[in-house]
Amino acid sequence: MPATQAPNQESPKKTFWQWLTEDDSPEIGIATKESLPDYIEGVQSEFKRIEWPSREQLYKEFFTVIVIVAAITAIIYMIDLGLDSLIKPLTAK
Repeated sequence: MPATQAPNQESPKKTFWQWLTEDDSPEIGIATKESLPDYIEGVQSEFKRIEWPSREQLYKEFFTVIVIVAAITAIIYMIDLGLDSLIKPLTAK
């Protein structure tokens, strides 16, 4: 009959390095025991596959984000002013 571990007995603690390099760890960089030059070559290869946005698309998306952030900021500011005007009379002496 095989020996089994009692349910209340903890398994031995792993060091960070053991956890990082064990077989079920994520398959990136040091976890795969890949050499540094091979890792850098893989990163360069992946960068070549990236489809970068055009300058026009980048500008459109950048300004869209800025406008949305400004609009949300204005809305939150207005809500804050409204709540402030409702709460101030309640806290006045």
